[in-house]
Amino acid sequence: MGDLKKIVSQNPAYPPVLFFYQGTVEDGRDFFNRFWEGARAVSDKDQYFYRAFGLTQGGLGQTLSPTVVACGLRATLKGYTNGRPVGDVWMMPGAFLVEGARIVWTHHYEHIGDHPDFQAIAEQLGG
Repeated sequence: MGDLKKIVSQNPAYPPVLFFYQGTVEDGRDFFNRFWEGARAVSDKDQYFYRAFGLTQGGLGQTLSPTVVACGLRATLKGYTNGRPVGDVWMMPGAFLVEGARIVWTHHYEHIGDHPDFQAIAEQLGG
């Protein structure tokens, strides 16, 4: 999230970002106040949007592999740590660029430590 926040702050033409998360409104308020105050976010406790975007649960390799542990270490060195689990901890994340009714860019995470190329979104739009 920190990388995306930085890219968005540096590029005024970046498309609007909308997060979906599995917690309550209060969970989201607490989280986003810490990491991206003013971010737009939707509570999706029932995973309606997760399912609509084709996201599924991950397995052990996608959540606890050596690669995931290395990514966790990288995040920790950047100052990020895991907080209290909220929602389905096995649900894999995704990132999507939506224009109107079309999905024009997709990133389904290979594992939970995967890092999408958020700059690719700007490039997709010619920015």
